[in-house]
Amino acid sequence: MTEFDEPVRVSVSDTSIAFEAKANGTAVSGVSAQWHGVVGVSMHESAQGVYAEANGTAVLGKSKNWLGVYGETTGGAGVDAVRGQGKGGACGVAGHSENGIGVYGKGPTLAGKFEGKVKITGPLEGNQIEGQSGNFFGEVRAVRFTPTGADYAETFAAEGEFEPGTVLVIGDDGLMAPCDAQYDSRATGVVSGAGGLTPGTVMESNPDSAHHVTLALAGQVYVKADPQYGTIAAGDLLTTSPSEGCAMRVSDRGRAVGAILGKALSSLDDGEPGLLRMLVTPS
Repeated sequence: MTEFDEPVRVSVSDTSIAFEAKANGTAVSGVSAQWHGVVGVSMHESAQGVYAEANGTAVLGKSKNWLGVYGETTGGAGVDAVRGQGKGGACGVAGHSENGIGVYGKGPTLAGKFEGKVKITGPLEGNQIEGQSGNFFGEVRAVRFTPTGADYAETFAAEGEFEPGTVLVIGDDGLMAPCDAQYDSRATGVVSGAGGLTPGTVMESNPDSAHHVTLALAGQVYVKADPQYGTIAAGDLLTTSPSEGCAMRVSDRGRAVGAILGKALSSLDDGEPGLLRMLVTPS
């Protein structure tokens, strides 16, 4: 039996009944063999049905065969059935499990949504993972990885800002610059993003330079090519050309060693320079 520090006070008015008890143990206990132990209902939209305040655990729910805590609302979008708000550095919602799932979410649209950074210290597993950005410091496993673009690229320091499709070489100062000679062994690749083929995977190296470019290292990319040095057909090897920032067909394989950009996936007839689809195969 609970011993009360002060007498139990019950206040009754036309609109409410107030029960106040200060105890060394449990002040209020509700027990039911088949239904709810305690029910709190408030008809006012901004008032709480049940309010608890404590130096320790304010609300504790335990169940042997059913839900420990259940929250339900019909308030519509933006209204939470259960909300945890942490202040002063405290965690808003924490889920711990000895043998099962710590936190489980299920929904017809989104099972979970995070606004802000998400940190994962263990392996990340899933059938489908979508997002615009994220940092993973642990192991990420996937049976199949589908990038949003068509190539694998990396950022490099450059002499200036160059449009997608431009053929680049290593300049005298080590910065990326457009090619201007044929069979240039300093060839590095093509600026990614031309022709609607966005980079699929980008390694951000954060180069210490006023300008930087995203250079396609593998996959498919559109490249600026000049057919005046020879008609380009699908399957032709491509190298640097005298036309600034443009590729051309390899006609001398001996000179092309170390200067191959890739292999043409489309054709470009005699005429003005244009965009050509290319499979990146650097040498």
